[in-house]
Amino acid sequence: MPEPRTRKLTATSYVVLGMLSYSPATSYDLKQWIANTIGNFWAFAHSQLYDEPARLVADGLVSEEVEEGGRRRRTYSILPAGREALRDWLSAPTDDIVEVRDPGLLKLFFLNFGTRKDLLQLARDRRESHRTRADAYEEQRAEIVDFADRWQIRTMELGIRYERCVEQFWSDFLEELEAEDKR
Repeated sequence: MPEPRTRKLTATSYVVLGMLSYSPATSYDLKQWIANTIGNFWAFAHSQLYDEPARLVADGLVSEEVEEGGRRRRTYSILPAGREALRDWLSAPTDDIVEVRDPGLLKLFFLNFGTRKDLLQLARDRRESHRTRADAYEEQRAEIVDFADRWQIRTMELGIRYERCVEQFWSDFLEELEAEDKR
């Protein structure tokens, strides 16, 4: 058995370890679960969900079982060392700066190079986008409220509050712009 290597784990590493803490899974299972849960607020390439489990196997944090014949699917399970790494990460301080990667915010910053029509359309589009996302989160929350754990529900609640707050910003901004146009 090869000696486990030590490398700095990434956010994707912890996503995989966390999901495998619920149940063993294939990379496809992980992709599906994540798309319907934390994928709503933590975006990353799906290819990472196919590569990262193998890296965690090499790190000695996850085991893999390869299907005999057929598609030879690999099912991954978290090992005690993986649970320990996840617990260490959960207990570490979380003082990182939050990175907001909102394309609407980026466009707004540069809109002095656009037109008034562009500005109004941006405000309308972003208001609607955040409203739609908040509505979808509320629907998801209603679907999982009876079986999800309280931390998953609280995560959904924060997502809803965030989207409603940003929706309100764009609504207020649009109202301000439309009032200016009436003068």
